Amino acid sequence: MTKDTLMMLKRVILYDLIILLLSFAVSMIFYREYAIVLIIGIAIALVNFLLNALITEYTMKASKSKILILAATVGRIALAAGFAYILYNDDMINIIVYLVGYSLHYVSMIISMIIQKNKR
Repeated sequence: MTKDTLMMLKRVILYDLIILLLSFAVSMIFYREYAIVLIIGIAIALVNFLLNALITEYTMKASKSKILILAATVGRIALAAGFAYILYNDDMINIIVYLVGYSLHYVSMIISMIIQKNKR
């Protein structure tokens, strides 16, 4: 991986961890029963992000990149959907909390990019 890509991944992971800890603290105070679902949402989003970065980096060098990108995308979607299905358990609030956690990963990406832009 390039140095810039690694630095970006490290920043996003750092901000994901900060958001995860803050979210966990808030959810333990107000919504204790959904804290683990929120953490799973953030974790799955981060894993998806890291897998996407690795697969994209690899496919840029591979000759059959279109097929690999398609298969990897379907796999990552299946991973996220599989966890949503497992967490559903006849409780729609679990899905909402999972999606909130998943979406918080994008907040960390935005924060990371804003801070990086301001440093330049």
